[in-house]
Amino acid sequence: MYHQCIPFLIFPVQIESPTVQPHQDLPLQLIIVEDIGYKNLLPLAATRPVFDLLCGTRSFADRITRHITSDRTLFLYRSNLRDIFSERYPLLNEDARLNGDCLFLNGRVLWDEGLGTTIRKVVSDKKSTVIRSGEDWIALYCASSHTISKDIFNSELLLSPDGVIELEHDARIISYPWDIIDSNSDCIINDFESKVKRVKNKIQGRVHTRADLTPKRNIFIGKKTVISPYVVIDASTGPVIIEDDVMVQPHVFIQGPVWINSKTIVKSGARIYGGTSIGFNCRAAGEISSSIILSYTNKAHGGFLGHSYLGQWINIGADTNNSNLKNNYGPIIVVINGKSVESGRQFFGMVMGDHSKTGINTMINTGTIIGVACNIFGANYPPRYIPDFSWGGSELLRLYQFDKFLESARAMTKRRDVTLSDEEIQLLRNIYESRKSK
Repeated sequence: MYHQCIPFLIFPVQIESPTVQPHQDLPLQLIIVEDIGYKNLLPLAATRPVFDLLCGTRSFADRITRHITSDRTLFLYRSNLRDIFSERYPLLNEDARLNGDCLFLNGRVLWDEGLGTTIRKVVSDKKSTVIRSGEDWIALYCASSHTISKDIFNSELLLSPDGVIELEHDARIISYPWDIIDSNSDCIINDFESKVKRVKNKIQGRVHTRADLTPKRNIFIGKKTVISPYVVIDASTGPVIIEDDVMVQPHVFIQGPVWINSKTIVKSGARIYGGTSIGFNCRAAGEISSSIILSYTNKAHGGFLGHSYLGQWINIGADTNNSNLKNNYGPIIVVINGKSVESGRQFFGMVMGDHSKTGINTMINTGTIIGVACNIFGANYPPRYIPDFSWGGSELLRLYQFDKFLESARAMTKRRDVTLSDEEIQLLRNIYESRKSK
């Protein structure tokens, strides 16, 4: 018989009689798990595994594999995402037998060196151990062979009651979108320390003599990047990392900690403040503060974006503004997974899922959640919770017809020389059908 020792995991693992001695020197197999907590990170997690989300300059998965090395790294995540992500995140096959030591890690954990040290010690001790942080799980190390059942997401983890050590570790676990935003500055700082601080030649691009970079030791400028005249980069409050082939147009102000990825254009007059990450091939303008913007997203005009998280392929219309602070300075309530949640935050702007858009002069209220593939426009504030595939604004929200959406999405991706794959279209269609049935 098996004892249900840690009922917070959502996939079944059954420990069989060991086929090898538990202290034998065996390869370590790393399995990064997307647990049920992904639901509180929708709509960002609707189109990607939770461990593919960005914080700082890296995804959660990249942070894990940087701190924990293994002979083989596999992933457990939702079946509807596997056709798109299986090449990037190799799957742990159902009914697969894992020979040797296995380390299951929670994909919602923001890993740091302290946690990595704890895990490495557990692995070196070769004793089955579960590590928790409060009510959340961090890791499960099993020094034995396992069988993965067919239905990964229907049962709980089953463990032998004997010989399982339980540890507590204070870890940064992402439960809600604002947790990522809160952590972004620290992650940029840590990434600068680990990636580029010791690089001798940090200024590799072309910097105009009338640009002001202070202090240069806290600034990295990648190859083929152009810093135009009258750009001010203030890294006194935190590092600024600008990757290869970025165009920073004249009269831009950047105050760290900030990360800007390759192929992005920062347009004239932009003001980008600390805690901001901007992904690959984006357009950035206006005022941006404490926000994360994923790849291929356009905020190419004036308007304020603060304490927000934008997905991919988003277009923010000219002079769209979001509120990130209530007039009474009180804590912000956010609708998450169908429930009102006290964020406990004084600052929180909006979350917007992939392929959504706003029209010109759109006003977004504090703590607004906008789903996947929405088209939001009109006067006055739209609702603070907008489901996937919504079309309209404060006066009326209707279902955005899939064919009309797809026509627009293909036109946008074509401008970046990208073609939506059949698998991506099918995922979006599934999200549409789910929204349509509600």
